[in-house]
Amino acid sequence: MFSGKHSPLKHRTTGNDRHGQQGIALLSVLLMLTLLILLANELTLSFRTQLTRTQSFQQREQARWYAVSGESLAIKTLKQNFKDDPDVTHLGQYWASTNVILPVEGGHIAGQLKDAQSCFNINALAKVASEAAAVPEKTPESDVFSALLQYLDVPPWESEQITRATRNWVSSENVSGGDTDMDYLAHPLPYLSGKGLMRDVSEWRAVGGVSQAIAIKVMPYLCSLPTSELAININTVSVDHPELLAALYIDQLPVDQALSILENRPRDGWDNVEDFTSQP
Repeated sequence: MFSGKHSPLKHRTTGNDRHGQQGIALLSVLLMLTLLILLANELTLSFRTQLTRTQSFQQREQARWYAVSGESLAIKTLKQNFKDDPDVTHLGQYWASTNVILPVEGGHIAGQLKDAQSCFNINALAKVASEAAAVPEKTPESDVFSALLQYLDVPPWESEQITRATRNWVSSENVSGGDTDMDYLAHPLPYLSGKGLMRDVSEWRAVGGVSQAIAIKVMPYLCSLPTSELAININTVSVDHPELLAALYIDQLPVDQALSILENRPRDGWDNVEDFTSQP
């Protein structure tokens, strides 16, 4: 017979249930630990990134102030030179001092000033040829530039082609025989010529015919001034660049003789052009 009373059911925890609960608790702890490690790693990475950014900013600012200080020192030196000797610029003045090294925290700063008229102004090729010129489309400046290239071991035909291409780049006229925009547009990476004065001599590398080897060899002799005038200061031409002096005379002054002239140049330079040209 069945009784009307029901006996309550009792749940008994077995060993397997206890092991399961312990496993879940362990997994929860491992998950929390993993999340904490990831969070700590993210915070560490963010801190390192911020620290690197701050250090880079400080270094840039320090470098900028070093540059400003160097510029101020150069300006002060030039003003003093112009005050002491306002008529002649030569390599015996303070501004031309070499191996100027200034110690700073963690290193040193070295700088050097260069006369912008001790090199060939590439923008001088922008001058238009005179109608009375013996050879059409040729200028004295282009003759000097072509001679300079040849003295630097550039073949004559190649030097003429590069000279014409450079003139087409810096002037509005088109000189026959030199690369034009149509030639540059045919390159795998097309571009247009400047059709104006070069702002930096590095732009010359893009001129047709100027290979890397030619650029490395010739660029130390070049500069780009915001004028189409060619003016060379004989007193500041480097002894290492006798080809520039020889090119000014276009086949009338050998390079070795030009080197001898520069090596025997007075320490304070020549006072005027007559003193220079009156040499034997």
